[in-house]
Amino acid sequence: MNKAAPSSPNATLAPMTADSSERPADAGGEPSRDTASRQLDGDRIRSTLAATCRNWQIDVVETTGSTNLDLLACLRQNASCAPTLRAAMCQTGGRGQRGRAWQSVPGDSLTFSLAYVMPGGPAELAGLSLATGVAVVEGLSDLPLSAPHALGLKWPNDVLLRGGKLAGILIETLPAGPGRIGVVIGIGVNLRRAADVATRIDNATPSDGGTTSPAALPATPPAALESVLVDPDMSTVLIALVQRLATMLNRFAEHRFGVFRDDWEAMHAYGGASIRVIENGRDLLQGVALGVDSQGRLRVATPDGERTIASGEVSVRLLDASGARDAQGGRG
Repeated sequence: MNKAAPSSPNATLAPMTADSSERPADAGGEPSRDTASRQLDGDRIRSTLAATCRNWQIDVVETTGSTNLDLLACLRQNASCAPTLRAAMCQTGGRGQRGRAWQSVPGDSLTFSLAYVMPGGPAELAGLSLATGVAVVEGLSDLPLSAPHALGLKWPNDVLLRGGKLAGILIETLPAGPGRIGVVIGIGVNLRRAADVATRIDNATPSDGGTTSPAALPATPPAALESVLVDPDMSTVLIALVQRLATMLNRFAEHRFGVFRDDWEAMHAYGGASIRVIENGRDLLQGVALGVDSQGRLRVATPDGERTIASGEVSVRLLDASGARDAQGGRG
């Protein structure tokens, strides 16, 4: 499970296709986008991460097409490059679920990618997107949230807040020499204005021209960090996340997914809930979500016995939102 094809996503970011229109500070009391909390402070990010991310290259840019594509290009040029963080205020060529194009809105969303070369091959990356989700929840929980228990994980790649999608993960890989594989992890976090994110998703055009079966809908609604953290500071959130992610990558490279399994299951938002697993717009199966196995595959109890589901073009939906342990209230 989670075997990312070379330069192909095995998990997806929240689609955000929107313009970056400004709102004045006096419109509904919302602060303008040029406040410090809505900017990435490269100097502060580099100095604060110096201890955790020793020997890392840290790039903070205003605009780019895609931070994932940027880092994939770097790995192609130098497969032995140092671990790298690349964060952008705005991405103009990002990719989202089922072929939707998306763009980050400056100040409202945080988008960044990490490049890391690991020993092994694709098989050894099983469960990496789940371990990444654990690190994201831990990083967010390091912030002074009003309800850290409201965070949870939806298999295989979504971070939830009170049942809404707060963050998404995109993992891409390429060979990095004998016995080594280059990994690029892209992360997008909704900081503000969840309702606007929902509108942009509704207006996005899928790559199939709108022919996706209704069975695949509705998507998990978006959530924003501002509901549990007053005026989220982009640099502070980025620092908290990268500190946990850098530690996770080092640990995963040595121990793989097994050491993260218990933490993931403790954060599993749909544990014990009745779910439907959807593939290519059609129901693949229905049952009760049990957890994950040692490879990060989803375990589902069905009338015909336990099934395991590997990630790919599949998605998970609740059959009854009230039945999820954490879908609305988070971790207990």
